Amino acid sequence: MNCLICVGAARRIQCSGPWEERDCPECGRYRISDELILSMINEGEIFDINRTRHWLEIQRMRVAIPSIEMSEALLVT
Repeated sequence: MNCLICVGAARRIQCSGPWEERDCPECGRYRISDELILSMINEGEIFDINRTRHWLEIQRMRVAIPSIEMSEALLVT
């Protein structure tokens, strides 16, 4: 399985709800909403890898597994 941020090798984690969860050696463990993934695919967008990794680091100070939803997408894409 691939990381949804950097496209490197990552482990897919089973989770409930409308999420994809990955554990990437470079990006760490995170969740991305299905809605955001579909929107990015439809728009041909990709994550800014460095910016997203930085955002995830900050989020990990508050929660163990950060989640990227549509409302945060502008902050990390």
